[in-house]
Amino acid sequence: MKKGSRVIGKKNISLMLGVVCLLMSLVVAAPAQSEGILDRIEKTGKVNMGFREGSVPFGFMDENGQWVGFGVDLGQEIVNALSAHFGKEIELVRQPINPKTRIPLVVNGTVDIGIGSTTITLAREKVVDFSLPYFLTGTRIIVPKDSPIKDFPDLAGKRVGMGSGSTANIKGIDRAVASGLIQPACQKVLFEEHNKGFLALQQGKIHAYFTDASILAGMKAKARNPEDWKIVGRYLTYEPYGIILPENQGEWRDFVNETLIQTIKSGKFEEIYMKWFGPEGVVPLPMSDEYKTLLKALSYPD
Repeated sequence: MKKGSRVIGKKNISLMLGVVCLLMSLVVAAPAQSEGILDRIEKTGKVNMGFREGSVPFGFMDENGQWVGFGVDLGQEIVNALSAHFGKEIELVRQPINPKTRIPLVVNGTVDIGIGSTTITLAREKVVDFSLPYFLTGTRIIVPKDSPIKDFPDLAGKRVGMGSGSTANIKGIDRAVASGLIQPACQKVLFEEHNKGFLALQQGKIHAYFTDASILAGMKAKARNPEDWKIVGRYLTYEPYGIILPENQGEWRDFVNETLIQTIKSGKFEEIYMKWFGPEGVVPLPMSDEYKTLLKALSYPD
């Protein structure tokens, strides 16, 4: 009996030691898993931001090879706010993102934030978080000036380009086909980046390119001969843009949102908008009444 008790005791001790080791491993691992992005930024003095390279004017390379754009300027405002918050200069580390990689790079932690032309959708909200919506546009079509295509029904049987990672746009076309608006169905041709799709349009490989009107305006403005292109069609969908953020980082999301709100209230946001979308901007695009209302609604009181 004593011998049996000793055996049972040894088993219990082994089990207890295993549990202790497991708990110790969890305690050691916990800080790394639960570390907030703001804490890490303060510790390292760096913030990793993802920007577009081929989405004029949200993020692109200018004629001097400089990485510029509306999203890049908004990112700099967040960096300035971080520097003021921590009382020291925070370094901005830029990383390229595109429609296909922007969500995965935020999810896997390669970037702390993704700023570009990303529509907030319920499907995306399941894997990432978003800031408050800071831009409002809708989807249309760009075609050569002599194209017979004037609206979405004219895309029937045509080859239509769109971003491979622009799920909202792809679903918009699918709904238009399913509803009979485009019949017979058009052929979807997917491109990793919008500028590659516009190049294919210029080369005659597709009949039209479909995406957000703000991006189409950028394509036209940066074309060798802008007058050779026209943007046509009704708004097929409305697209509210948000900044991509990791899930379960509420403090970081709140900081980004507060910075956005303060930027809007101070007038700095309008200044940045006019720089890129004003009459003398890279892509002249007046704010719609709906967009102005959105910005007013975001001007939360202190």
